[in-house]
Amino acid sequence: MTSVIHILDSHSANQIAAGEVVERPASVVKELVENALDAEAKHIDITIEGNGVPLIRVRDDGCGISVSDLPLAVIRHATSKISRIEDLNHLRTLGFRGEALPSISSVSHLEISSRPADEVAGVSLALNGGEQGEFKEVGCPVGTSVTVRNLFFNTPARLKFLKSTPTEFGLISDTVGRIALAHPEIAFSLVHPQQVVLQTSGRGDLRETIGAILGHALARQLMPIKAQHEAWQLEGYISPPDLVRSSKQAQTFMINGRIVRSPFLSRALEEGYHTLVPVKLHPVVVLHLHIPPSEYDVNVHPTKMDVRFKNEQALTTFISQSVHQTLIKSIPLPSFQTKPTLPLTLNYEQTFKPQQTKPQQTFDQSKLFNPTLDKFRILEDQESCASYQKSSDNPDRSDRSDPNSQINLSLSMSNSQSDLDTQDLLPTQTDSQTQDILANFWPLAQLFNTYILATDGEVLLMIDQHAAHERINYERLLMEFKAREQASQTLLIPLPMEFTLQEEQVLLERLWILNEMGFILEQFGSRTYLLRGVPVQTGTLQADRLLRQFIEEVLLKNSTPSFDKLLEEWIYLLACKESIKAQASLSLLEMEQLISRLRQTHNPYTCPHGRPTMVRMTRLEIERRFYRT
Repeated sequence: MTSVIHILDSHSANQIAAGEVVERPASVVKELVENALDAEAKHIDITIEGNGVPLIRVRDDGCGISVSDLPLAVIRHATSKISRIEDLNHLRTLGFRGEALPSISSVSHLEISSRPADEVAGVSLALNGGEQGEFKEVGCPVGTSVTVRNLFFNTPARLKFLKSTPTEFGLISDTVGRIALAHPEIAFSLVHPQQVVLQTSGRGDLRETIGAILGHALARQLMPIKAQHEAWQLEGYISPPDLVRSSKQAQTFMINGRIVRSPFLSRALEEGYHTLVPVKLHPVVVLHLHIPPSEYDVNVHPTKMDVRFKNEQALTTFISQSVHQTLIKSIPLPSFQTKPTLPLTLNYEQTFKPQQTKPQQTFDQSKLFNPTLDKFRILEDQESCASYQKSSDNPDRSDRSDPNSQINLSLSMSNSQSDLDTQDLLPTQTDSQTQDILANFWPLAQLFNTYILATDGEVLLMIDQHAAHERINYERLLMEFKAREQASQTLLIPLPMEFTLQEEQVLLERLWILNEMGFILEQFGSRTYLLRGVPVQTGTLQADRLLRQFIEEVLLKNSTPSFDKLLEEWIYLLACKESIKAQASLSLLEMEQLISRLRQTHNPYTCPHGRPTMVRMTRLEIERRFYRT
């Protein structure tokens, strides 16, 4: 029988490896810049022509490559970073596979010139499509220069999949920018063509580097974060809750100097911002995690961008709590003067256009206010809470015109499990700075039967009564659920509930959790169940409607939440249903009580869905509006 298995020649193997490592020009830049960092360079200069296909050149002042090592550097799996597999557990370098240079050379015309500090002259090696070419002695400064020309010249199919020149250069700019954020102690420059598009000082100041990459105005708004737990350290900058984007493009994660992609880190960050930003909006962060190399693995993909962690649960808690505590201690109140946060993705194509290297021009901030965008932001925030409010806000319209609505409201506030003056169920370790925010404010009036106007004589606050009461109820209910064993209240008349096949599967999968929370459900025919009991905290609310809405929310998230997550979702629903609605009239006493209760919460700034509870305007801002200053 004729053999059907044969060994690929080295050229074919290199081209296959190139397909894994060299996806596009930005991949080449990443690999070459990481090599320069491993060579302990202090200055790295990148030159790009067109979309990177005609020319990519990376020049560094690192340790250089010796005459004897240069021919080995372009052989597959030749590396100076490790000598055995156990070395991966202590790896401190960015490269270690020995695939970058041979993979790049197999699909381009590659030239390497290098000179170590102890040599009087350098050497140059040229390769065409992986075939070794001329090797000669040259004059060059200390360090290494790698020039890549005619990328993908022998793989035309790969060229067809490349995007436009602005898009490809935008990706290159994004790659260089993120690596520069990971190494503020290194001076980077990016030239395209003959114009410096990006330049960092290399002084080690991360905020200064963020300003050079993402813009100085944004860098000034970010808050520093630094936390440590045993061998773990988290540092960098995070945005306040009112500085968000509609995508995660403006988030950069680093581990021990390596840029990484990690859904795990994204989830941990979301946990830290939980209830502080609206859903579907994302903060701007530059976070650097330092952990022992043995606790994570980057050897899961040829690009070394994806990572896996040994102890994800504990690391998630460390990151999320560090972020959350930093935010709570530093969170500012939104201002009427604050320009609206545009829900736009940072566009690196535009960020690194050559013309943006000109000195910044001053501009009128008032031009940034766009009613259409502002309206979109408000609508988007409302949509994040719509699923919780649609069955509670609208049905109450008939009651809003009721002359007795004020009395009804007062009763609902005082009878909601605990009176407004009750403090034993509230958080006991409220930050003193948080308490001072509302310490001396008193209510003036109600605006549109929705917002409370309050002042301390110097600052005017506009408080969203529904969002504020929702925050109060959320923290109260959370404390109640955690302070006692979950108990059920039996319904006098069981409520029949019929579910779809998909809803029933969700129900059955989480039935034990629902039982732990206090629900009593009994099967009653095909896809029909009797709801016989609900958690005690549910009160007189329509339990069947809430449970159905709760299951719909779980279906929408398309995930398998833990007991704590499901409990939290239920508390969201209860908090919203029990809260004062928009268009409900309040007396001055009720407003004063609401402000007092809000002051005692752990986080008075946002509702559980991340919408702000209040905005402020200072006397100086008001006087400026009237041209008094």
